[in-house]
Amino acid sequence: MLEAIYQFLAVFSLLVAYFLVYHYQRKIRALKKEKAEIFRLLEKDEKKLENFGVEKNKFYKIILNFNEGILILGSKNNISMANSYAREILGVKSRDLNGMHLSELELFEGLKTIIPYFSSRRDVTKKEVRLRGLFIELSVTRLPLEENNNGSLIVMRDITKEKTFEREKNEFLLSTIHRLKTSMSSVKWLVKMFLSGDFGKLDKGQEAVMKKLYERNESVFPLISDLLNATKIEEGAYIYKKTSVDIQELVQSSVAYFKDKIKSKKIKLEFKKPAHKLPKIMADKEKIESVVQNLFDNALKYTPAKGKMSISLESSEKEIEFSIADSGIGIPEYEQSKIFSKFFRAKNANKIDTDGSGLGLFIAKKIIEDHKGSIGFESKEGEGSRFYFTLPL
Repeated sequence: MLEAIYQFLAVFSLLVAYFLVYHYQRKIRALKKEKAEIFRLLEKDEKKLENFGVEKNKFYKIILNFNEGILILGSKNNISMANSYAREILGVKSRDLNGMHLSELELFEGLKTIIPYFSSRRDVTKKEVRLRGLFIELSVTRLPLEENNNGSLIVMRDITKEKTFEREKNEFLLSTIHRLKTSMSSVKWLVKMFLSGDFGKLDKGQEAVMKKLYERNESVFPLISDLLNATKIEEGAYIYKKTSVDIQELVQSSVAYFKDKIKSKKIKLEFKKPAHKLPKIMADKEKIESVVQNLFDNALKYTPAKGKMSISLESSEKEIEFSIADSGIGIPEYEQSKIFSKFFRAKNANKIDTDGSGLGLFIAKKIIEDHKGSIGFESKEGEGSRFYFTLPL
């Protein structure tokens, strides 16, 4: 009996040993497989890291040799990279800026005024700044680096040569325009003298020719004036003389100025006057009047006979809005983004009036924005347009 028990225990022990060995062998095989997979993944990641390192080096080489100044700021406003061109523009070519805090740049001569742009919490797009006698075009783009922390990519472009060329070009244009204006004025007074009989009485044919010559000469003056103003704007020589202005009175005088044209085209004009007397604003009366007359002239020019026009003046606590709507040709949708560009004229407008300069709205936008206001429009081709501008009280 005991022998049978011993035999059973021996067999049971062998079975247990067998199952244990089998179990651990499986475990060992699984561990080996897992180890091999880990090694494979590590090898793969190592290759990725190597590739990343190569790409990173390529990126740095591109930035370092870029022909524009590049600065990269970390989330704590520490300079993580600055290429040689950036150091040259900042006048610190011999200094290693990497790791330097942005505030330390203020210690260098002439850099204090430019640092606020670098640390701006908003993107800065093509801002022109003066730096140590240079004209610099500055762009700052916020970079998301960590949660709730941003860095910055700063791009600086030296546009001094471009600005110098532009100034020389504008000086030449101003000189040429003034000489042209002088010549046209001389022609004007000579023709006037002929029409007045200072050189003897003209027959009907001669008088008709002189009148036509006078009219054509007069039609060139608005173009000369627009060219002169546009050139002054680019030169930064467009000067404003602000006084206290009654905008309602100014608009009413413009309505009176175009009275004959409105009547000849049989335009139905509605003037929506404000319910209460509008407060006066500080503005350059002559220039704001030129904006109103430009918008008025455009509406009249591109509205067919027996069409409709509507003018309104409204005020809020902060601003006054002038608006002029018409039932004219409207502006094609694909051309609307260019409407305030210099020398731009919509194709359908060119068919109606070939003499326009394409400068009126460009100048109007500059005048309104220089008065801290805004200008805009709504338009649909074939149905009409509404132009408006606001001026702060």
